[in-house]
Amino acid sequence: MPPLGTTSDELRIVEWLKAEGDEVALGEPLLAVETDKATLEVEAATVGTLLKVVCDAGAVVEVGAVLAYVGEPGEDVPVAVEAEALPASGGEPPPAPAARARHVLASPAVRRLAVERGVDLARVQGSGPGGRVEKRDVLGFAEQAPGDGDPVPPHRRALARRLTRSATIPQFSVGVTVDMTRSAASLERERSGSTPGLGYTHLLLRAIGAALRSRPELNAVWVEEGPRRRALERPDVGLAVAGDDALLVVAIPEPDRLPLGELVEQVDRAVAEAREGRVSERFDAPVAVTLSNLGSVGVDRFTALIDPEQTAIVAAGAVLERPGRIGDGVGLVSQLELTLTADHRVVDGLVAGRFLTEVRSLLEAGELEPQGP
Repeated sequence: MPPLGTTSDELRIVEWLKAEGDEVALGEPLLAVETDKATLEVEAATVGTLLKVVCDAGAVVEVGAVLAYVGEPGEDVPVAVEAEALPASGGEPPPAPAARARHVLASPAVRRLAVERGVDLARVQGSGPGGRVEKRDVLGFAEQAPGDGDPVPPHRRALARRLTRSATIPQFSVGVTVDMTRSAASLERERSGSTPGLGYTHLLLRAIGAALRSRPELNAVWVEEGPRRRALERPDVGLAVAGDDALLVVAIPEPDRLPLGELVEQVDRAVAEAREGRVSERFDAPVAVTLSNLGSVGVDRFTALIDPEQTAIVAAGAVLERPGRIGDGVGLVSQLELTLTADHRVVDGLVAGRFLTEVRSLLEAGELEPQGP
């Protein structure tokens, strides 16, 4: 079990994408695992035949545990390897051994629907070609399944656990008002030119990344065991992505150093993966600061909760025309409200305030060129 860039040492196996006896190619998705944030695909690290699955779907495993053996057909594998798996958590027992070898044929949209409805695809009889599970099969199974009240999907339970943990963090908030006149002008210029997909979210990610690089005090996370405060290697920035009854955070790698076109492309890919519920390793790196932007839905200002594995979150509202100073007079100015919520165990108010005012200065300058080499 590779670490996949997560900070948790335990992951739950959702399903095997290959069955025993199947050929495996290097880099091919082999199984799906669930963290407390998202469902990730584990790629094969070698070429050969899947000889034996050690840990069934539903098992909780540690990083470094043996999940399966890949080799030549007929090759011997160690016996009694099932002990590698940990007991399933949350009162959810693993499925019966008979379900192990079944590879469910279903599209990503159908798999996402099954997660939302709390349906185990291995229990659904597919009506499509070759037994493929279709949308109607999932909906029909969900209607027939007994239960008390509305079922809570696994991703919603994971979100509830994270938010409960967040409430125990000693956190505080600071806010600033940003004059977005220059950034708005730069944005319009780029939109009408070489980067039509550019938006305020990209500008915010770039400013936060640059501020993290110049003020690395915030680019660290609190660890309950060990050195307590652990600095991160790169100033990647998290982006909160809302889906259907779900909220995920994807990591945008060093947004301050990406050309504008590449930044737009990276954000589009990360958002698409998050909404599909399967985030690749590239967008699942540890981050200390996340951006949550609700400006597109008309929110003026708000305060967000910190992810328990991070240090701070920047809440951004809409860019609005408000009365403000223009030279020696008063007129309508494009303004943005930013609120930073931070973990007081990692930083204090002075450090958080300096970081947020650095973000403001970068946005007010309106410079969109990549920073550094």
